[in-house]
Amino acid sequence: MVGKKWSIKGRWDKKAILLLIVVSLLMCGCAKKENEVASEDKEREKLVLWSYYETEAQQKALDTLMKDFNRSQNTYEASWKYVPMTEFTKNLSIGVTEEDLPDMVIIDNPDMKTYINLGMFADITPYIHEWNRTEDYYVEVLSSVKKEEAYYGLPICCNNLGLIYNQDMLELAGLQPPGNWEELLICAQKLSTEKTYGFAMSALEGEQCSFQAAPWILSAGKMEFAFAEEACLSAFTKMNTLLQNGYMDRNCVNWSQVDIARKFVAGEAAMMENGPWVLSMLEEANMSFGIVPLPVGEENRVLIGGENLGVIKGKNVDGAVTFLKYYNQDTVMQKFCKEARVLPPKRSLAVQEGEDNPKLMVFVKQMDTALSRSSFSQWSKISMGISDASYQLFTGEKTPEEIAEQLNTQWKE
Repeated sequence: MVGKKWSIKGRWDKKAILLLIVVSLLMCGCAKKENEVASEDKEREKLVLWSYYETEAQQKALDTLMKDFNRSQNTYEASWKYVPMTEFTKNLSIGVTEEDLPDMVIIDNPDMKTYINLGMFADITPYIHEWNRTEDYYVEVLSSVKKEEAYYGLPICCNNLGLIYNQDMLELAGLQPPGNWEELLICAQKLSTEKTYGFAMSALEGEQCSFQAAPWILSAGKMEFAFAEEACLSAFTKMNTLLQNGYMDRNCVNWSQVDIARKFVAGEAAMMENGPWVLSMLEEANMSFGIVPLPVGEENRVLIGGENLGVIKGKNVDGAVTFLKYYNQDTVMQKFCKEARVLPPKRSLAVQEGEDNPKLMVFVKQMDTALSRSSFSQWSKISMGISDASYQLFTGEKTPEEIAEQLNTQWKE
């Protein structure tokens, strides 16, 4: 009897001990898992990107890109901050002195070289050579992230300008989309009413204005004399014709390219000069619209627009490069550009985008002949001159003749 009692007690003691061991292991496992999660969150390095993207499509595309990148790895946590375009370069300059800069920026491609020269961007050439995946980029687009043979970032997208027209308005007036300046002027005249201007373009001070006005000058003259006095006179005379006849609103001097698109959606403009980034706004408004090359001169010469991803020197360069490497994947780039309604900077992807969405094909075809602003050695000086001259024209301060002479003098200095 005594032996049996000890045997029962022994079995129960063993069971209790085993249960305690199991519970302890489970508790340790849970604690370890919680600590691992906390450690993982704690170890993630923050990556901050600045962007001036303002359309809903662009901002949603950036949100998605950040989420997808964060899910793709466990080292970095990326986010982006909106900085208005009118304050972007100012904030970058202030950030240099205050050491309050992000790790990356999405920057207008002609501005990239300026800040490379200021020493703001990190040289990431070894990483780019390691990836060896730059051959498919548009050459002119890729050149905007380089100084000599060194790389300081990667293009995130590209674009150019076309003439976007309200299809219903043209059909109601019995008009065909204009193919030259004379037809554009006729359409602008017949489409102008008390509530609607025939044509609109952005003349907002700064790079947006010069980006929109430069094609008028470039299309007017021979390429070797791209910004000659005769070309300037022709371009500003045509703009002035639209203004003087009331076919274009002088308030365009206060409107950005996105503002112009809003006027177009509201029916306040029948045709506008604009790019693919505004198409989502027109589609959301269920507008019937078409796109043709901008018919303002003998040749069709537009500038390459778009942005670059620049890596800020002295910040989290390794993290920024990891982000760029992730974005450089075709599937990632194509997804972002499709959602943001911009063209991929790789030619094969841009062509595919145009085939998937025929409305983009005008912009895609123009990429092969479009001119890079960074290819003009004194672009900042040219840009400032065009912007100032446009303001003077739209406000009536100077005539086309005075403007052409003024620009000719400025650009020869």
